[in-house]
Amino acid sequence: MSVDDSTLKERIEREFEEQKIGIEKLIETLMESFCRSDSDYGAIADIKSDIDQIYFMVKKYIEEKRVDIYALKINNRILLSRTNEGFEDLYEVIKRHSELQIKKDMIEIWDDANNKILHLLVMPVRKHFPIKYRTQKQKIETMKEISMMTWTF
Repeated sequence: MSVDDSTLKERIEREFEEQKIGIEKLIETLMESFCRSDSDYGAIADIKSDIDQIYFMVKKYIEEKRVDIYALKINNRILLSRTNEGFEDLYEVIKRHSELQIKKDMIEIWDDANNKILHLLVMPVRKHFPIKYRTQKQKIETMKEISMMTWTF
């Protein structure tokens, strides 16, 4: 399972130069590239524009194209997760290698301290978001932000 946020970005950078293209086209290209990729996870990071506007464009793309992708805005990045048909197996692996930190409403956050990855699970829609962290402080801030979010479907 790859959770490197930079992989998708590197692939996209080869397809076009960011400065020569409008933000809507950039988001469309990022989403098309993610849809073509084999990865179940992606991230739109290093956003220099209004994150809420970018998030709206991503959600609009998902709705219009009717793709089975879930987008989640956390801090200054947007995480993408494709439906994983092996969710139950993945869940068992996460439970074996991680410690449950938060179970609230419809989410669970598990900490894989050895790999410095938080596993955010949105149970009703069976979505998994692996979120890397570098420091204990970053981990705590991320968990706090996620736990304060309103979860509705």
